[in-house]
Amino acid sequence: NSHGAPPLFDNTPPQMRMFQRQRVPALTKFNGLLSREYTVKDVKLEDGIPESIDTLVIAGVKQNFNEHELYQIDQFLMKGKSLAIFVDAFNEIQQQQRRGGMNQPFYLPLNTGIEKLLDHYGVKVKKSYVMDENCYVQRGREGNDMPIYFAPIIMNEKIDHGLDFLQNVKQLIAIKVSPLEANEDKIKNNDLELTTLFSSSDKAWEMKGKINLMPFMIRKPEDGKGQQSFPLAYLLEGEFPSYFAGKQAPPKP
Repeated sequence: NSHGAPPLFDNTPPQMRMFQRQRVPALTKFNGLLSREYTVKDVKLEDGIPESIDTLVIAGVKQNFNEHELYQIDQFLMKGKSLAIFVDAFNEIQQQQRRGGMNQPFYLPLNTGIEKLLDHYGVKVKKSYVMDENCYVQRGREGNDMPIYFAPIIMNEKIDHGLDFLQNVKQLIAIKVSPLEANEDKIKNNDLELTTLFSSSDKAWEMKGKINLMPFMIRKPEDGKGQQSFPLAYLLEGEFPSYFAGKQAPPKP
């Protein structure tokens, strides 16, 4: 719960919430579901990662990690423990409302430092969003339905049911999700095992460069150009090479 990541709880008093222009959404539901089976606690990297932690969840960070913090994450993985990383490719910035105009956000590419760790291990989150014809559709009152292309529906056949934790998952909806890229040579050389957990449909495409997620502004590619299935979640297993191998441990700032 640092680096701009969403908190586990929303502790803002209800009477104050209406005055906050851009509140960070809390992980209240995620925390509630997880807490049924696991002990969940906040970790602040500046205080160090407690030895009792077996899995570190890094979700939705927006601010840079210093080298000492990246070193802690890397060494946590070197101990044989697990990382669950949910990376945003962009920081969505809300603009001030103009009179009579639409409040359209803009999207700044995010580089927090966690990207270079992932790249070293062999995976990359691309600076784009996945659009998909197989998506959530907002139903209009008069039959004027609006496809929300940036909310792809992950179909049953695009989910790897060979893994215990996905056995009973038949469908998912992702929102503002970025495609993943694997460096197969790096993964092979490090003797790691890569599994694609789930992917978009074959009718997906990338939105990159100037991002505009106003639903009525998004157009499907003509003649299906560039449409393909994109991997959206990976599981990477094995004995990882340290990002800091052969380097001195960075000092705490």
